[in-house]
Amino acid sequence: MLKPTTRRLAATAACAALVGLTAACGGSSSAKAGGTVTLTYMTWQDSEKAAYQASLNEFEKAHPNIKVNLELVAWAQYWTKLQTGAASRNMPDVFWDHLAYLPQLAKEGIITDLSSKIKAANLDTSIYSPKLLAQWQSGSVTYGLPKDWDTIATIYNKSMLAKAGLTADQMNHLTWDPSTGGTFVAALQKLTVDVNGKHPNQAGFDSKHVKTYGIALEAPNGQQDWWDFGLENGCQLQDKAYGKWTVNTPACVQAIQFEQDLRDKWHVAAPGSMTNTPNAADLPTILSKGDAATTFDGDWDLTAFQSAMPAGSWGVSALPSGPAGTGTVFNGLSDAIYAHTKHPAEAWELEQWLASAASEKLVADSGTVWPGIPTLNSGFATAWKAKGVDVTAFQTGSEGNTMGYPLTTSNTTFNNVVLQDFNQVWLGQMTPQAAADDVNTKSNAAITSGN
Repeated sequence: MLKPTTRRLAATAACAALVGLTAACGGSSSAKAGGTVTLTYMTWQDSEKAAYQASLNEFEKAHPNIKVNLELVAWAQYWTKLQTGAASRNMPDVFWDHLAYLPQLAKEGIITDLSSKIKAANLDTSIYSPKLLAQWQSGSVTYGLPKDWDTIATIYNKSMLAKAGLTADQMNHLTWDPSTGGTFVAALQKLTVDVNGKHPNQAGFDSKHVKTYGIALEAPNGQQDWWDFGLENGCQLQDKAYGKWTVNTPACVQAIQFEQDLRDKWHVAAPGSMTNTPNAADLPTILSKGDAATTFDGDWDLTAFQSAMPAGSWGVSALPSGPAGTGTVFNGLSDAIYAHTKHPAEAWELEQWLASAASEKLVADSGTVWPGIPTLNSGFATAWKAKGVDVTAFQTGSEGNTMGYPLTTSNTTFNNVVLQDFNQVWLGQMTPQAAADDVNTKSNAAITSGN
């Protein structure tokens, strides 16, 4: 799944990649030659490769006895490759970990508990975002040190905003409610135009022949759309971390209904046939072609927007706030150490470096990712400001009301059912309540059964 988004989850064979892995798989992909230990560091994001290679170059200068091979594997194959690697005893020594897969990796004993190493090294973990660090901890166990973070914000086409008489400041202060749509829907109505130049709130508007939609929403699992609406409506996806799913509660269903209404009631959002089919265009392409004027997306896609659209033609603003206020999903990655690496000491040295202020500053200052160390955030923002894009809306979101990525062992089932059911919801073929009930029932049954 590379569209170019790579932190969203899709229900492909990779979703089941970690089921059945066992801690009995020994071995490592590392080798030793001439007194030099060779580690493999596996990642999935091509746009981040250069920055991390630069970081690894600095690491190798300081550790001449350690060589690190950076292995890039696309997200669509990443988790399957981990499964295959475990089965063949050829796992990378250190690799990017996602919270969606953390519970299963931990359950199967694939990743190293770093707590004793952190204590022995006397590492100051207070330098990291507390919210991020907490996601990688369970009781006294710590499975990773935050390397980066991401939130969701609004991306907009500047010329379309200007044509509709909207300003960036207005975009930063939109609100929505499920009954009237609020100023958010009002703004989207100004941005939505049919082939005859009519807007949805004007007589004669042709909803079957829309030239430009106010917004395009595309997310396989909800991270970039209904999870955020849900948070802004007081919805909780789980009763607690590693707990039961609660997506069929009234606050969640109402948020899902609101998104469906954007398409089917107000006609301001691109239909599911444009955004959710297997061959749908990616969000940067949709905006660059003028099929939609705005979208919700994660900061991991900034480089894709910069590549797809002329410099200075697009901008970033906050998400609209809902009945319960503002909110965004707040996710992050860490580096995991394979529990059975042949070189645990060297792998721990690499882990410490990648999570250090020196490495995170190097990567952030290149405009690659927001760092897991909040005091370094300005470097990322400055890098993008130099490119003509103000990305501070992502940071403002991270500092406000946030929802951590759901932690569950039923991730595979959840994503499979969500893809199946919510595609029907966005196509108007299934009600939000029916979809939420189905997702909730099957996902919770997966927790109980251990599948």
